[in-house]
Amino acid sequence: MADTITNESFQDLIDDLTKGGPVVGEKKYAITDFFHLKDAEGNEQIFSNIDILKRADDTFWMPLEADRHTLTNITTYQIYTQASDSWSSINDWFETEAI
Repeated sequence: MADTITNESFQDLIDDLTKGGPVVGEKKYAITDFFHLKDAEGNEQIFSNIDILKRADDTFWMPLEADRHTLTNITTYQIYTQASDSWSSINDWFETEAI
């Protein structure tokens, strides 16, 4: 099971997230049926909105549910990059301009 942080509001989630290290980056996009994430077990999810936060400890967090009350550590996930037509690590994708 993935590490998660849960709170009543998204702002409180962000405050909780910074307790483990400051947030040093964010990538946020809204594109219909574009983003494919795959967890370590190979389970794939599709998102039209994606908001990935990078913490100073090089972990990546994202709300996987629409209610945005829980952030999930997606550091070990992979993301499908349409520009290269391939899967890449979240870290590698975060460092590029490609979507």
